[in-house]
Amino acid sequence: MEIDQIRKMIEEKGIHTVEVIHADTLGMLGGKMIPTKNFLKNYDSGFAVCRASLGWDIQGNIFEGVEITDFKTGCPDVIVKPILSTFKEIPWRKGSAFVFGEIHEENGEIFKLAPREILKQLVTRYEQLKYRPLVGVELEFYLLDNEKQQLHQGIHSYSLSKGIELEYVLSEIRNNLEKIGIDIEATHIEYGPAQIEIIVEYGDALEVADKTVLLKSIVKEIARKHGLYATFMAKPWAEKSGSGFHVHQSLWDLELKNNIFQQDIEIATKYLAGLTNTLSEFMPFTSPSINSYKRFSKYSFAPINESWGHDNRTAAVRSLLNTGKGSRLEQRVGSGDANPYLVIASSLAGGLYGLENELNLYDASKDAYSTVEKPLPRSLEQALNRLEKSETAKKYFGEGFVKLFLAIGRNEVNLYEEAVTDWEFNRYFEYS
Repeated sequence: MEIDQIRKMIEEKGIHTVEVIHADTLGMLGGKMIPTKNFLKNYDSGFAVCRASLGWDIQGNIFEGVEITDFKTGCPDVIVKPILSTFKEIPWRKGSAFVFGEIHEENGEIFKLAPREILKQLVTRYEQLKYRPLVGVELEFYLLDNEKQQLHQGIHSYSLSKGIELEYVLSEIRNNLEKIGIDIEATHIEYGPAQIEIIVEYGDALEVADKTVLLKSIVKEIARKHGLYATFMAKPWAEKSGSGFHVHQSLWDLELKNNIFQQDIEIATKYLAGLTNTLSEFMPFTSPSINSYKRFSKYSFAPINESWGHDNRTAAVRSLLNTGKGSRLEQRVGSGDANPYLVIASSLAGGLYGLENELNLYDASKDAYSTVEKPLPRSLEQALNRLEKSETAKKYFGEGFVKLFLAIGRNEVNLYEEAVTDWEFNRYFEYS
C-alpha cells in the first residue's frame, strides 16, 4: 500500500486515529495512537519511543543489567517507522486503524535487537538459499469470567456443546480477525475447561508472526468487551492442561510452487535434525517465563525431551512428512506466553542449523515419555544456562540479543526466588 492509497482510505473511512504498533522483546504489543493529521505529516520520519521499552520485564519494570534500560545512558529513543503495507482499518473501532512499525536507531540504522528483525533476518537467510519458509500456528488460551475464575469444569476437548456456549465471543473473535486479514482455519475447545485452540492459516513466516502478535491482543480485547478475560499463560492451574504454541513449518521454492519437504526428503531430514537438536538451547525463546516450565510433564501432551516422531503427539517435534503438498513438521515445545516472533524464529534457526551443518537424524520415538534421553530443561534457570552456553544461539540470534534475553530471564528468576508463595505460607506457617 502506498501513502496515497492510505490517504484515500483515511478520508473515505473517516479514520481519525492510527495505532503505530510493535512488539517488545517478550512479545507484548505496544505503540502510540497518532491522530491521522500527525500520522500523515510524520509517517516518513517515524515516531519516537523510549528504547528502554524493549528491555523491560513482562510488567514493564526496569532493572539493572540491561544496557538499553540503563539510566546511565539517559534512556534515549528509538524510532518506529510505519510499514505502510501493513496498514489496516480496525472495523470494530470505528475511526481507527493500525500499522506495524519497524524499529530504527536514531541515526537511521535498523535496531538489531528487535524480535521482528531477528525473524526477518532469518527469513532473508533462507531466501538466499532459494527457500521460502511457510508456517502455521496453533495457539491455546483460556477464557475466564470477570473474577478470573474458570468458566466451566472438566475436560471437553472438541466439544461442540461447550464450544457453542462460548460462540458469542469466539465467533466475534473469528469474524474480526478475518476482517483485518488474519485467516483462521478453526477454533475448538481444547483439553482444559474453557480452553480454546485457535489455528492461524499457513503463510509466510514473518507475516504469520505479525498476525499472531496482533491476534493475541485482539483476543484479549474482545474477551474484555464481553466481561471475560483471555489468558495465554502457559499453566494457570497445576491440575489443568497447559497452553501451548505449536508451529507447523515447511520450506518451499521462492515461487511457492513446490514444497521442498515433499520433494526432497534429505533436506527435510537435515532440517528436522537441526530443529530437534536445538530445542533445549533455544527454549528460553519458546518458553520464556517461570510458569512456562510447569506445563512440561509426562503424558500431558507437552513434550519432556528432544524427540521427534511420525505423527506423534508425545514427541517434541511431530513429523508429518510424506503427506504430499501438506508435508510439514510441527514444533510442540512453544508455550502460549511466548513471543510469536521468537517461537517461529527458533524453529527456522534450528532448521537452518541442520541444513548448514548437514546434521544426521537420530531414531524416531514411539512413546517419547518412556525415555530419559535428551531431557528438555525443567525450569527457566536451567534453560537460561543452556542458552548462555549456546554458540548456535549467538550465531543465529546475535550475541547482543542473547545477552539481552539472558538478562531479562535472569531478572525473572531472581524475582521468583525472592518471592514468598502461597504454597510456602500454607505449608510452613503453622508448623514452624
